[in-house]
Amino acid sequence: MRIFRFLTLALCAATFAFANAAVSTLNAEEPKFQQVSDVVYKKVGDREIKLNLFLPLKNGETVKNAPLYIYLDSGCWYSGNPGDGGFWRWLGVLDRGCAIASVSHRPINEAPFPAPMEDVRAAVRFLRKNAEKYGLDPNNFTAGGYSSGGHLSLTLGISDAKSVYEVGDNLDVSGQVQQVVEFYGPTDFPLVFERISREAVDCIYVAFNIKKADADDKTSPVYADLMARAKKYSPLHAVDGDFAPTLILHGTDDTIVPLSQSALLFDELRKAGVRTKLIVGNGGVHDGGTVALPQEFRREAAEFLGW
Repeated sequence: MRIFRFLTLALCAATFAFANAAVSTLNAEEPKFQQVSDVVYKKVGDREIKLNLFLPLKNGETVKNAPLYIYLDSGCWYSGNPGDGGFWRWLGVLDRGCAIASVSHRPINEAPFPAPMEDVRAAVRFLRKNAEKYGLDPNNFTAGGYSSGGHLSLTLGISDAKSVYEVGDNLDVSGQVQQVVEFYGPTDFPLVFERISREAVDCIYVAFNIKKADADDKTSPVYADLMARAKKYSPLHAVDGDFAPTLILHGTDDTIVPLSQSALLFDELRKAGVRTKLIVGNGGVHDGGTVALPQEFRREAAEFLGW
């Protein structure tokens, strides 16, 4: 009888535990996305360059044909491990059934220009080539970033015909994105070296692999070569009618990248007939939070991206 009573109690406890587990499972929030970390999108020798993917889920399955939002995880063209998706996560694109790729690149102290631009262009081609594998819409890619990430985003808006970064693997697919949303990225390097070379941040000189003294000296034998490369790596000088539609955000009090850099690009895009918009943050500095109020940015991004 004792054994029977013990078995009965044990069975009841097990049944209760199972019921609680079932209720807990039912009440648990379904994961909204699947993270695929450290995807190697490019190799240079033994060097692996990586990105992180955040893929939206529906009923436990990866959403098919999802729009992709690429975040270029870069500051002063230094980039280590890929990040968490930047402002695309904050804007809630995963909740909209969209995917995010957070992309790193080789830092300029390891590989100066044009390595970062070639890397991120390779990332776009890799993602487009593997779109079916990851459930992405290869015809709906948007790139974004802050500062140097903004500059790199703009280089992804350049048409394949005008791009000088189409080198490496997967050249049978396009390295251009369909839209760009960027914060205060430099657009015209010749203007930087001609007018504000002494005020330019040091990483620009590291990026161009040149000493500041040589950039200041217009009689230096390397100066003419510097200006040719400066033009070559400037998105402003690659604008044509096939440039990707571009939303630009910049602050009036930015002392790192002057507002004129974005204003010039905006004018050039309009002349070429490219859909574009420039949001100027009064008093905004070289910091995303000061350029546009959160709700304003959400509204402007939603309108521009057609949400």
